[in-house]
Amino acid sequence: MMKEILKFMEKHKVDIFFISIIIVFSIFIRLFLIDEIPTNITGDESWDLSNVYRIVFAKDITPLTFLGDGSVPAIIYFPVALLIKMFGTSDSILFLRLNIIVYSILSVIAFYFILKEKTSRIISFLFTLLLSSNYVFLNFSRTAWINMISVFSGLFLILFIEKATKEKNSLWYLIAGIFAGISFYGYHYGRILTITVFIYLFIILLKNGLKAKDIKGLIIFWLTTLIICLPFLVNIFNDKAFSLLRRPQATFAFSQEKVLGASTTEQTVFFHQLNYTLRGLILFDDSVMSNGVENQRYTPLYTPPVNLVIKILFWGGLIYLIFKRKYGIWWFVFVSILITQFLSDLPPNFSRGLFYIPFIYFVSGFFLSEMLKYSINSLGVQNYKNFIYMYLIIAGFLISLSDINVYFEWMKQPYEYNARQPAIDYREFYVWQDYQINLIKNGQLPIVNQEWYMIRNNLIIKD
Repeated sequence: MMKEILKFMEKHKVDIFFISIIIVFSIFIRLFLIDEIPTNITGDESWDLSNVYRIVFAKDITPLTFLGDGSVPAIIYFPVALLIKMFGTSDSILFLRLNIIVYSILSVIAFYFILKEKTSRIISFLFTLLLSSNYVFLNFSRTAWINMISVFSGLFLILFIEKATKEKNSLWYLIAGIFAGISFYGYHYGRILTITVFIYLFIILLKNGLKAKDIKGLIIFWLTTLIICLPFLVNIFNDKAFSLLRRPQATFAFSQEKVLGASTTEQTVFFHQLNYTLRGLILFDDSVMSNGVENQRYTPLYTPPVNLVIKILFWGGLIYLIFKRKYGIWWFVFVSILITQFLSDLPPNFSRGLFYIPFIYFVSGFFLSEMLKYSINSLGVQNYKNFIYMYLIIAGFLISLSDINVYFEWMKQPYEYNARQPAIDYREFYVWQDYQINLIKNGQLPIVNQEWYMIRNNLIIKD
C-alpha cells in the first residue's frame, strides 16, 4: 500500500507541488482578518447559525429537516454543529465560515484538475490561483453562504463525468453519481446542474449510437445519484415540495403577482430579464451590476465580477469555443446558468450564478492556453517557453493581489456594511447568540434579525 502511495506521489509530484501552493495561498486569503472582515454577520449567516443551534440544542431536528431558506436539509449544517458540540459556542461564527472556506478550497482543487485536462499544469495553476482570489469568489468563500457547497459538488461532478466519458470507466460514473446526489442536498443551482448533466449524458448516448459502455455508464450514474438523494426526494414528496419550491417561487421573475404588482406585462419583463442577463453575464456591463440591494452584497458597487484581463480572455475564449465547438458539458452549464438567471429576479445575481465564475475562468484559461500554443509554434520561440510561462505566473500573482485588494477595500465601504443588512454586529454577537440558544432550549423557534432589532436595546450589548 505504501509503495503504491509513494509511486502515485512521484508520478504527480508537480501537481502536488502546485496544489500545495494553491491550498496555502487560498487558506491565507480566506482566514486573514476573518473575524473583522466582512464587517458584520449577514442575515443569511445569522439565520443559518440559528439553525445550527437548533441542531445542537433542540430535539426535533433530523438530518432531513428543511432548514435555511426552507429548501435545504439540516444535514448540510451538521459539520458546523459537530464543531460546536466539540468546542463550544465561543467560536461559532468562525466555525460557520470555516465550513464554507473548506468547500471553497476543495472547489479550486477540483477546478485545477478540470482545467489541467484541457490545458497544461502551468495554465491550470495560474488560473486556479486567479479564480481563488477573484473578489466575487472570495466574497462567497469568506461569508458563509451555502451556494459554495453546490460549487464544490458541481465541479467534482464535472471532473468525474469528464473522466468517465473519456475513459468509459464505471468507477468514474459511480463517483460522479455520488457528487450528483450530494448536489441535490445543497443550493438550488446544484439540482439544476445535476439535471443538466443528465441531459448532456443522454445526448452523448444518442450521439454515440447507444453503445453498451455508454448505456452502462449512464445507468450506474443515474442509479448512484438516485440512491444518494432518495431520502431527500422522499422528504420532498412527503412535504409536497412546499418547502423546496418556496424560494424559487419567491424569486421567479414571471410570477403573476410581480407582473401585476409592477403594472407591467410579461413581455416587458421578458425583455428586461433578457437584457440584464446578457449584458450582465456576457458583456459584463457594469451599469447593470448592483441592481437591487441584494446584488450589492455579491459584487462591488457597479463593478463587473472579473477584472479587465479576464474579461478580454473570456470574450476571446467564448468566440473561440463557439467556432471550435469544444467542451460540450461546459456549454450545457453555460446555458443552464443563463436560463436560471433569466427566470430569476434581478439578474445578474451571483448568488444564484456563482457557478458562472469558475466557468469564466475555465474559458479564459483554455483560450490563453490555445493562443500560447499557436503563438509559440508559429513564431518559433520554443526556447523561450519557460520564460514566457514564468512571466505569466508573475503577472498572474500581481493580478491576484490586485483582486484581493479589491475585495478588502470593497468590504470596508460603508455602503457594503449597509447592503449586508439586516445583519448582526460583532460586538452584539454573543448577546444575540445567548438569546437564540435560550429560546431554542425553551422549546421556541429562533427569531430573525428584524425581531432582534426590536428587542436588543433592552439588553446589555458587550463592547
